[in-house]
Order: sequence, then C-alpha cells, then structure tokens
Amino acid sequence: MIYFNGNALESVAPVKIEDIRVSPIIQTPVARDRPVTAGMTFIRAHEGTRTVSITFALIEQDYEIRQRQIEAVTAWALSEQPAPLLLPYRPNRQLFAICTGLPDPSTRQWWESRLALTFTAYDPFFYSTEERSAACGSAFVVYGSAPPKMRITATLAASADLTYSDSVNTMVFTGVGAGDVEIDLTKQTAVLGSASIMDKFGFTSKFILPRLGGMTITGTGTVRWREAWQA
Repeated sequence: MIYFNGNALESVAPVKIEDIRVSPIIQTPVARDRPVTAGMTFIRAHEGTRTVSITFALIEQDYEIRQRQIEAVTAWALSEQPAPLLLPYRPNRQLFAICTGLPDPSTRQWWESRLALTFTAYDPFFYSTEERSAACGSAFVVYGSAPPKMRITATLAASADLTYSDSVNTMVFTGVGAGDVEIDLTKQTAVLGSASIMDKFGFTSKFILPRLGGMTITGTGTVRWREAWQA
C-alpha cells in the first residue's frame, strides 16, 4: 500500500500500480570562481532533493467513472505542505514530500498504464515513523545513515535559565518564562509556546548538532528524535 498524508492510494480508486521509482538524492556541488586562475574551487557536495514517481493504470471502460477516479487520485495527492509519504518495502520509514506532477490521462485510451504521480522530497531523507525519546542526562544511541531530526522539549513551572550540553557544544537560554519550551536542534530554533526565545540564547552558545551514534545531552527536559536514512 502507498500512503500519503495518512490515506492509502488504493482506498480512493482501484489503481493498478505498475512501478514505483525512488530517485537517488541529487548531489549538488558547491563551488566558487577562482579570482586569477582558470576554473573553480570545489567547496563541498550538497545533498539536494529526491523524487518519487508512481506509475499506475485505471482499468475502467466507463469514461465518466474513470474521470471520477482520476479526480479522486488527484485530490489524494494534493497538499498545501509536504506530508508523510509511505512506500512499500520500507517499513516504519517515511518521506516528507509534496506532489509536483499529476496524471495526464487520455480521454480515449482507458487501457493506458502510464498514468503517473510525481512527488518531490525537499528534505531527501527517509525518517522513522516513530519518534524516539530519552530524558536529558541519559545516554542514548541514534541509528540510521543520516543525521536525525532532533529536538528538546521541557515544561517550566516558573521562569528559569536553561543550559544544555553534549560535552562539545553548550546552549544557554537565560530568563525563559514558564510554559512549554521546544528547542529544535535540526532547524536551530527555540520557542516558548509559539513565541521565539532566540533573543535569550547566550552570545557564546552553540547549538548541539544532531548526529549518529551514542549521545548524552545534559539539561532539563526530554530529547526527542527521528532516525534518518539515505535510502
């Protein structure tokens, strides 16, 4: 079954899946012009987007019924923001993707088998469907083949200073008010409720970097993460 945004494609229309193609992550080189000599200086390779192409058939000879099925598939695929896309043979893994290509059906060839949907994942990694967690100060292990999505959550009963460290980088937030705090280590943002508290981020502080392997993050609250894979 193919699920997008929590709904199965096969539940909205009697599609016959012909193929699913998951592209590799596009590697985009970052380089700059040399001021004097010929050529460019390579800086690094940047991991870009990936696409998922789903080709299918709708074996329906009644043209009006077939049109309603096409409309149902189109409605299933559309979303305002990237949403979870779950594919066969990748259990407990999801892409966050958005539809960038819709079927282009023939009004005559009901037997055609090259109808296609294209999804683009601007964040190209597969992430675990289950978010794992560990209390701050406890050792934990992050598996996968790419840096995870990671955040820290805490609930403060009164205004307090918050300090977090992984023994390499330390984050200090001073004078944080009471309420629910979320520090997104992937996006490097912090909010109290829905209001940013980055103005309370210490001048010499450095964000803890999500990484693979064993980690211990000291501080107040809970570390939450989704493991990531390149394929």
